Amino acid sequence: MSNEFLQEVLVGFSQAQKSLSPKWLYDERGSELFEKITKTEDYYVTRTEELIMRTVLGELPALLGPAPAITEFGSGAGIKSRRLIKAVEPSVYVMVDVADEFLKASAEALTSSFPAVDIHGVVADFLGEVTLPNAFLDAPSRVGFFPGSTIGNFEKGGAEAFLAGARRDLGEGSRFLLGADLVKDEDVLIAAYDDRQKLTAEFTLNVLRRINRELGASIDVDQFQHVALWNAEERRIEIYAEALSEQDVVIGGQTFHFSTGERLHVENSHKFTENSVARIAERAGWEVEMFWTDPKEWFGVFLFKA
Repeated sequence: MSNEFLQEVLVGFSQAQKSLSPKWLYDERGSELFEKITKTEDYYVTRTEELIMRTVLGELPALLGPAPAITEFGSGAGIKSRRLIKAVEPSVYVMVDVADEFLKASAEALTSSFPAVDIHGVVADFLGEVTLPNAFLDAPSRVGFFPGSTIGNFEKGGAEAFLAGARRDLGEGSRFLLGADLVKDEDVLIAAYDDRQKLTAEFTLNVLRRINRELGASIDVDQFQHVALWNAEERRIEIYAEALSEQDVVIGGQTFHFSTGERLHVENSHKFTENSVARIAERAGWEVEMFWTDPKEWFGVFLFKA
């Protein structure tokens, strides 16, 4: 993983617009910080999704049938996993994540809580092909689960590519349960991605600390700040680490210069409409079977069928 990390950092820092894939935000510390962010007052996404999921989880058992097999992409701490397992009582539950140790701990905790469920942890980047265990593939009812607003982090065409890959990996006749953040007022969006507790800022800057720690780099992290901007034309929040002063950074024997005010792009969070999600899904080989939203229409949960 470190070699892949190094190569992506070297390529990303060599671009005219320095950038990193958001997947590198989620080391163990990053995953812990994100779980804390989801509990802040400013971050509406998680509590709004939870409100919708009360209805969804009540209806899913009838829709999916008895003892489905479920694969969760980017499972994190497994908090949402627990609610889904309790509701639908799956025969198999597969957790896919890039954070090896974090995934192992989460899978062990779920196994302890749900001994009747065959739980697997698969260390993989879900943006590529994911090799799922036979216990999942042999199940008659197979479901993908991608909660939260992570679908919005993909670059142009990325959401479609991910959903097409998931359809391939999950197989014919499968379903997919997806969360997607919807377009809303700019003030609400900015507050969610630049919270008053500054946890999102720490989350962004943590990736610089990770580069220092894992790649032996020389980034002066204290001379960077977190920046969140709303791009109305592209319907997305853009997250950057902005240099507060000039500095030269050495990574893997290469030197990269940051000017004062120069930004490292670390994440986009696209926002959607019901129709825009449906179009993406259809191009990826899915059709919308069900759609749920909250009274404010801030968030959507979709059930697709292959």
